[in-house]
Amino acid sequence: MGAMTIPEPPLPALPTEAPPKAPSWWRRNRLALIAVAILLPATVVVIGGQNWRLIYAFDARPVHPIVVEEKDTAELAGAAFGPVRSGVIEDLSGLDVPEGAKLIVAGIPVDSGAEGVSCRQPTLTHQASGRQWTLMRYEIGADYNDEEPEYCSSEETGSYELIAPFVVPEDLEGPFWVDVWPQDAGGTFLRFSIDP
Repeated sequence: MGAMTIPEPPLPALPTEAPPKAPSWWRRNRLALIAVAILLPATVVVIGGQNWRLIYAFDARPVHPIVVEEKDTAELAGAAFGPVRSGVIEDLSGLDVPEGAKLIVAGIPVDSGAEGVSCRQPTLTHQASGRQWTLMRYEIGADYNDEEPEYCSSEETGSYELIAPFVVPEDLEGPFWVDVWPQDAGGTFLRFSIDP
């Protein structure tokens, strides 16, 4: 008997051509990259433009004050405002004013004429620090009163008085500004000086 030998495996045939090269990552994703290159700047422009419009365009914010001294009146947007009266309310019974705070109330006479005028709720600004407060009528438990509106309505014509209560720190001393912004005045608003 002869020796058994295992035959050598056949050699694979060598390719005559190189296999096709796979496209690069950049080439495979070119449509997505083009879309990102177009949409990303467009998104930034749209979002930035929207925020700019909300803040600055169409006179969306009051930026130009007309300072009115104590006991003076001013006209803006077809209506007359002032003179403003103000004071610190000492009797806080029935009101929910926090400990360490005081209640300043401003009365702002408005003569809206026959056309009426629309304005936002007044704000209070401390002249020395620039700190600002919004109205606190409902927060302190004061009910709505038709005879004491807190903002101007174009449906309300003739003369009336806005009543604006503000809660400020007890140790804060004036003077303050009461800001009134009629809607038809663009970015211009009235800034009444008070020292309750």
